[in-house]
Amino acid sequence: MEALILFLPLFAFLVVGLLGRYLGDLLSALITIGASSLSFALSLLVLPKALSSPFSVKLYQFLPFVSFGLYFDALSSITSAVVTLVASLIFVYSIGYMHNLFGQWTFKFYAYLSLFLFAMLLIVLSDNLLGIFFGWEGVGLASYLLIGYFHTQKKAADASLEAFVMNRVGDWLFIFGIISAFYLFGSLSLLDIFGKVSSVPSTLLSVCALLLFGGAVGKSGQLPLHTWLPNAMAGPTPVSALLHAATMVAAGVYMVARLYPLFEATPESLKVVALIGGTTALFAALAATSHTDIKKIIAFSTMSQLGLMYLALGLGDRAGAMFHLTTHAFFKALLFLAAGSVIHAFHHQVYDIYQVGGLRKYMPATYWSFVIGALALSDIFPLSGFFSKDRIISSAYESGTLWGLLASFVSLLTAYYIFREGFVMFVSKREYEEKPHESEKVMVLPMVALSVLSVVSGLIESWYMRAIGSKSELHLSIAISSVLIGLTGIGIAYVVYVKGAIDHSKAYRALKPIADTFREQFYTEKLYHKLIAYGYLVVSKALYRIGDRITIDGFINLLAFLYFKVVRFLWMKLDIMVVDLFVNGVAKLSFKTGRYVRNLQTGLLNNYVLFLLMGIVFILGVITYSLR
Repeated sequence: MEALILFLPLFAFLVVGLLGRYLGDLLSALITIGASSLSFALSLLVLPKALSSPFSVKLYQFLPFVSFGLYFDALSSITSAVVTLVASLIFVYSIGYMHNLFGQWTFKFYAYLSLFLFAMLLIVLSDNLLGIFFGWEGVGLASYLLIGYFHTQKKAADASLEAFVMNRVGDWLFIFGIISAFYLFGSLSLLDIFGKVSSVPSTLLSVCALLLFGGAVGKSGQLPLHTWLPNAMAGPTPVSALLHAATMVAAGVYMVARLYPLFEATPESLKVVALIGGTTALFAALAATSHTDIKKIIAFSTMSQLGLMYLALGLGDRAGAMFHLTTHAFFKALLFLAAGSVIHAFHHQVYDIYQVGGLRKYMPATYWSFVIGALALSDIFPLSGFFSKDRIISSAYESGTLWGLLASFVSLLTAYYIFREGFVMFVSKREYEEKPHESEKVMVLPMVALSVLSVVSGLIESWYMRAIGSKSELHLSIAISSVLIGLTGIGIAYVVYVKGAIDHSKAYRALKPIADTFREQFYTEKLYHKLIAYGYLVVSKALYRIGDRITIDGFINLLAFLYFKVVRFLWMKLDIMVVDLFVNGVAKLSFKTGRYVRNLQTGLLNNYVLFLLMGIVFILGVITYSLR
């Protein structure tokens, strides 16, 4: 039964992928939803058993030292339940979002979604690094297919390629990390690795941990492998929600938490994790404050929140990071689905927050869904984000004032930019020739479910912490200050974008250099695209022309020229003047000799008798000479 949690989405992928053209798009969607829902139900059934006593399920033995199996403990079981629940709700939402494309081979979209879910579950449930690696590459492939689903659009094709290439950089580090782990521990089994951590020199262990973390940096869009994540919004909104809430980017955080005994044994590697996480959290939050793309603002928010999770992991708070990953899955999926509802209402022609306004009265369900998600993200009591983010902020202050101030400042920026987006889209005044309307029920119901989860999921904090093996802690001073910080960020956005106390257009023009720097991600994207990528192409073309065409091709062509010269010389001097002359001379000699000898064939008997007599005389002469 436990294996079905993993293989039901794989079964849906194969059925829909192979038979979708015959089943139709709607039935393909229902099969995808049914498989993910059954996986969720089975995850709930397995959860009590895994909490009471972790267990393994061996599926296949590749080699004496490599097997494929599943490991169920509190971390993997809870995460698999969260992943399948969020995925199921997003799959239901996608029926309404993609309905206008039904009849255009949309079954492929649902096949890719099932593949995405299967690959993520493989990461979550595998009991060894090889299985995690297969899932790791699987989510990379599925993200490439889904981000570039609208492959006829150059933006989508470029975004999928960028995501694929940037992740390959991290994946190479991850591969070397797996190789180093096998070298150090002689096994890829997670339990074997955890049992041998103390026997490995810390220096080598640090190298292994940092290589594995390099893979997580790529998957989670952290600095410096970050530029692909906001550009991945070129895919359909359900893909964005799945990517940011339940699958790919969450895989990096989960992997570090899954291998935490390895990282915990190397404090140096945890310092790097904290530094990368904290820097990315601030970097992405600043970028979000100046961006105007509806989905990219939320994408930068994901980068920032993942940065806070890595900060918590680096500071030793594994349980806090994973609990925030859990609550974040609910309210971040909710924010994306609400954003997708707005885009859907305008027939997928609107992507900038300033293209819309006043949607509160036209789309109340979408409005309240966005507000709940934004409040949860902004650390407002009693929503789920309050409980999970406060845990991280508390851990940051306990580790150092600088870390705490960084986390608090990021929280302030978070509340500001997410409510900036919300106030502009839903509250600011705007008139429409064709009034927008609320999305279909099949899209609204998943948003309602996620809204409820975003409100109540924080209440399970104490249960979650006990299950993970940690303590539930609430620092009242940190909690109060965090709520005040969140309300301050919301207040700033309200004063500027609702009350108009400051003309944000004039403020932008006055601060244009700073705003553009934030908007352009401190010009890192242009640095990568214009300098590194373009420079790579220039160097490649130069190497092609100089190294390949001139040097290599020139050398080969020179050899060919010399070869033909030598061959022609040998043909003229040896073949024609020696071989042909000898063969032709022998032929001519034979011809002339034959012409003269044939005169002996006269046909006269007396001549033949004469020749016979001469022969007898000759023979007798030879015999006589020999006897003497």
